[in-house]
Amino acid sequence: MLRLVSWLILIGIFLLSGYGLNLIRVAVMDSISNPAAVVWWRILLGSILMLGGLFFLGGFIYYRDKKRGLVRKPAWKLQKEREK
Repeated sequence: MLRLVSWLILIGIFLLSGYGLNLIRVAVMDSISNPAAVVWWRILLGSILMLGGLFFLGGFIYYRDKKRGLVRKPAWKLQKEREK
């Protein structure tokens, strides 16, 4: 049941991110067809939705990989530890 809820959340975030990308696409097409159209709010809302979804999915994958022990330390941290 818990996996189903997490899948539903991920799918919902993915759909919102796709809707944000679609808003940006429609705004660009509207500005090409009608240069006098006001499309800045569509681009802003679409960017917020798309980047929010992207950051959420990236954080989810990072957290899951960190929990499983698949995340390594960055190279610059390893180099500092070797120098000490």
